[in-house]
Amino acid sequence: MAVSTFSQVGRLLRGREVQFRAVVITALASYLAQLIGILLHWPLWAIALATILPWVPLFSMKVLWTSKHYGFMALYLVIMILQAGHVGEHVVQVLQFIFIYNPAHSCYGFSWYGICKDAHGVFGELDRETVHFIWDGLILVACIVVKVHFRKSKNIWLTLALVAAAIHQAEHIFLFGTFLFDNNFYQNGGYFLGIHIASGYGAQNGVMGHDGLVGTLIPFLNPILPARIPLHFIYNTFVLIPMLLGFRKQVQYIYDEWLAKALPNLTEEQLIAATVQSENVKFAPDQIVFRQGDPADKFYIITKGQVDVLRQDEKTGQEIQVARLSEGQYFGEIGILGRTGRTATIKAVSQVECLTLNRDVFKEMLVSSSAAYKDVDVVLRRRLVHLGAIQGLPILDSVNADPDTVLKTRMIRDRLKMLDGADISEMYGRTASSVTDTPTHLLPIHEADYGGRATATVAERPITATPPVTPPVPSNNGFHRGVLLVRTGPSAGLRFDINAPRIIVGRRGSDSSTDLFVPAMMIDDGRVSRQHLEIVARPDGLYARDLGSANGTWLNGRQLRGEPVHLENGAEIQLGPDTMLNFRVR
Repeated sequence: MAVSTFSQVGRLLRGREVQFRAVVITALASYLAQLIGILLHWPLWAIALATILPWVPLFSMKVLWTSKHYGFMALYLVIMILQAGHVGEHVVQVLQFIFIYNPAHSCYGFSWYGICKDAHGVFGELDRETVHFIWDGLILVACIVVKVHFRKSKNIWLTLALVAAAIHQAEHIFLFGTFLFDNNFYQNGGYFLGIHIASGYGAQNGVMGHDGLVGTLIPFLNPILPARIPLHFIYNTFVLIPMLLGFRKQVQYIYDEWLAKALPNLTEEQLIAATVQSENVKFAPDQIVFRQGDPADKFYIITKGQVDVLRQDEKTGQEIQVARLSEGQYFGEIGILGRTGRTATIKAVSQVECLTLNRDVFKEMLVSSSAAYKDVDVVLRRRLVHLGAIQGLPILDSVNADPDTVLKTRMIRDRLKMLDGADISEMYGRTASSVTDTPTHLLPIHEADYGGRATATVAERPITATPPVTPPVPSNNGFHRGVLLVRTGPSAGLRFDINAPRIIVGRRGSDSSTDLFVPAMMIDDGRVSRQHLEIVARPDGLYARDLGSANGTWLNGRQLRGEPVHLENGAEIQLGPDTMLNFRVR
């Protein structure tokens, strides 16, 4: 679809919505500071500074929001605004040059070759060679950074802005160097590399100014070369114009980076098209985003805060938390792809911001990208398996042996009907996955991360086209001693029975290497080690021992070492910074 430059610029500039009250308070503070400066006869630069400062926090907040969503384009926007302000300062200086008449300070009105010692712009105190050298040096560095960052983009304007900034900085290197190391030449003229500059006027006009270095070396060019004030206005304008045109071209390719994080297999063109049709929404703490059974009209990506996923028991009406989702995770896809109502209630835990796509845009996006569709399907499958597991229902991923197959609308509805017919109070009865003494590679993977991102692995499909047969659970041989519930972290809501004399708790991974005869409780948490924790059975109960994990294990707030520690009923086991397990005696 065609993307309007103006709509993209508007999206970038709009940023976070600011409360009207904050804008009013800031405007009043700015006006009051300006009024005080005028009444106290402050210099012009001080009045201007007092007027601008109250707006800095609001501007900073918008820039931070923009950088969070649009990345490097926020920095480009700031650079462009600063350079535009710098050009504005030179515009004021030129206007002063035109309208100030003060023969005592060589001010006779505008002249291509003239000077005016009273024309210093708004912030006249900053009209110093050192300030000019540093400022324009930073602009050159910024242009280099922008060009390098967008090096793959065929944007000639970025190159032209860089060239203009380099020429301008070369001028200031000459002026600052002579001012600092040969001030007599800077004030009165003299010889520079064998070239005789007749006066301080010519020396301060620099390389390309009237009577300056080039004008003296090539006399026939001297009549067309301007004095310093118009020259540096031209320099800065020639930097700003390609910078603006480069921004105009580059802004056509912006997309919300949260969308790219959630669905990494979308192409740049698809990301741009989806971003144009997206909307940013906010929710207060404890606010309901939508309720179970509501129409499924939007797809949500969390960009700030956390939300709880709540399922309602059809018989008792009780709501139970089944997952907690945070930044970068998404929700709302099941109802849209299944063409049903919402399968759960979503409640904001803290201040929440989401990027949303309406139903039609979301479906069109998936139709245009089979890779993104598979990513969403992976998470959708895992969530359905997880919801079934906490309700004690064996919802297996048995669609087809073909890994390219995705769940269709009817298949999703069939699974949702199974969920709707179950009593959610059974979540403490049957389990999501039993840790048994049967090798884990022989068991179907039931545990699923409700809040998983698109890169999470899908539950295993059967290796043949025949319907899968769940292997019988072997006798527990007296070791059915407890259950572990995952309370927090990416795998929150999962439940594991302990059915063996020894189990290993660790991170799931395709290269996980565990003893096939020792069952493993696999958790989808990147900060949990492959072999993180060992739980062993003794005659007096179960004991836990850290296996030298990278991020540590804590039992009821006390860090575990290599020695086994007895597990009491209700014990809390922290694996790394994110995952919390709760132990219960069976």
